[in-house]
Amino acid sequence: MARRQSLEARVGGVAAMKTGIEEPALKSPSTDHAAAAGSTEAHVAGRKECSVIAAARKLFLEQGFAETSMDAIARSACVSKATLYAYFPSKEALFAHLIEAECRLKASRLQMPDLDIGLVEALRSFARQFVEVYLTPESMAFFQAISSERMRFPQLCRLFFESGPKNELMRVAALLEEAKDRGLLTFSDATEAASHFLSLVRGDLPLHTALGLEPRAEASVNAMVDAGIDAFLRAYRREETSRAATRCRNRSASN
Repeated sequence: MARRQSLEARVGGVAAMKTGIEEPALKSPSTDHAAAAGSTEAHVAGRKECSVIAAARKLFLEQGFAETSMDAIARSACVSKATLYAYFPSKEALFAHLIEAECRLKASRLQMPDLDIGLVEALRSFARQFVEVYLTPESMAFFQAISSERMRFPQLCRLFFESGPKNELMRVAALLEEAKDRGLLTFSDATEAASHFLSLVRGDLPLHTALGLEPRAEASVNAMVDAGIDAFLRAYRREETSRAATRCRNRSASN
């Protein structure tokens, strides 16, 4: 009997080696309960952190950074101060987190166009997206909340510049560099050309929005963008490409 059991054990071991399959370990009820409890706690913690960030964003935009206290953020988020400080050790750390998150969100909303649709259409697509994302009253209020702290917390302004405007400038420069490689544009410095492009297509809209003046009609904004693109292309379009475009427009007008 003992020999039979030993043989069965050896056969079972060989079979397991051949298939590579092991018997699944049985989980105890306590293990399942612990995993479920951990998942629930993580979900609750995530919801609390989101509430803190949403409350902070709202208060920073409404009252400014200096006038917003951690007490007010905790009350608005319906969390204790201990919970708030567990997520963010200071108001500056919370604001820095918010700046990075805001810049990531805006970057995700700006889709880089494909030059295969045509240079003018690609530039127009990006420019209109840029205006819609960055030059809204809410975006300008966020910018003002940051810039108002430039004397006390210059590192926050630097963080915003590196994460937002500079990043978008580099994306535009990459698009223009590709256009240059295709023989559509000519310039010596892509970053400088990108800066000129953004300045031309946004015109005085940042000032207009920052001062809280009456919003411009969409047709007016689109006309401003198109005029900026036209001015940019007069300066940076390759001469051969520009002549071809002029001939094409003349033929279209004659037809």
